[in-house]
Amino acid sequence: MFDRAALLLSMSLVVVTGCGPAGDGAVACGQLEPRNADEVALCNGLDQAVIARVAVPEGEPPASGWPGVVMLHGSGGLFLGGDPCSETLQDQFRIWADMLTSRGYAVAMPASFYSRGFCDWTEKATVPRELDEHERLIVRTFDGVAAADWLCDDPRVDCSRLALLGFSNGASTAMMMLHEDLGAADDPRLHELADAVPGFSGGVAYYPGCGLQGELASHLAEAEVDRYYYPHAPIWVPHAEKDALLATCEELRDPQVDVIADREDVSEDRFELEVYAGADHGFDVWFTGDPQADREARVDAQARALAKLADWLSDSP
Repeated sequence: MFDRAALLLSMSLVVVTGCGPAGDGAVACGQLEPRNADEVALCNGLDQAVIARVAVPEGEPPASGWPGVVMLHGSGGLFLGGDPCSETLQDQFRIWADMLTSRGYAVAMPASFYSRGFCDWTEKATVPRELDEHERLIVRTFDGVAAADWLCDDPRVDCSRLALLGFSNGASTAMMMLHEDLGAADDPRLHELADAVPGFSGGVAYYPGCGLQGELASHLAEAEVDRYYYPHAPIWVPHAEKDALLATCEELRDPQVDVIADREDVSEDRFELEVYAGADHGFDVWFTGDPQADREARVDAQARALAKLADWLSDSP
């Protein structure tokens, strides 16, 4: 059973095992144990241990296997808080997991924060000192790939039908995972994933920050076109008009994708940005300045996200 004392002991071994910088909260593969039957222990490509919560539909899978969804939490973490973190999913992810499994999808949710010894990014006193926003994006990208690999390794899952669903910081991670050429990223560690990310059919990225920590081109200069953002599969991006994170999505990434699509003569819109008037960040979870706008955005985005997933994950040719 994983507890805080075990985590502290494991952290003291990080330098010896080489699984990450001292103080980043990572522990070596094999040093974290699932707390219950709904958790699995993963090992990401950085040799870091990651716990993931998984959920599968009731009954036997179809002959072709269940489609799989990797769901990526936001800055509030996957679990309700506590010391140590609760085993209870945040309502947002519990609700989404239930909706997805009821539709016949297997779900893997990597708990990137819990696995590094804290529950909530906003509780700064508990966040490991070396885990800054850039490092967070890198390690979470590796965590997401590890979760996808787990789905692909499960014989009950059809690895040819995978999708991503991310929220806020998890949506930014989903964007990074879907980038067509991670070999063009600034951090050399991401180059290791250039040929390692499973082929996703699509992704839904709720209200992400699209800056991606400078890993790809941060402007529209033609000289940087080879470092423009371009996903290998379509992304639907429900965003909020009053969200400060909208600007880089609207003014940087959406135009970059259009430039590459024109260059490659691709008619499909690989970055479909939907901006909900009057809504604010987190409209899928809580009501902010305009409860009615948030409620309307939530209902519409949820229905459209599920429709997108159904289309991408269909077993029809």
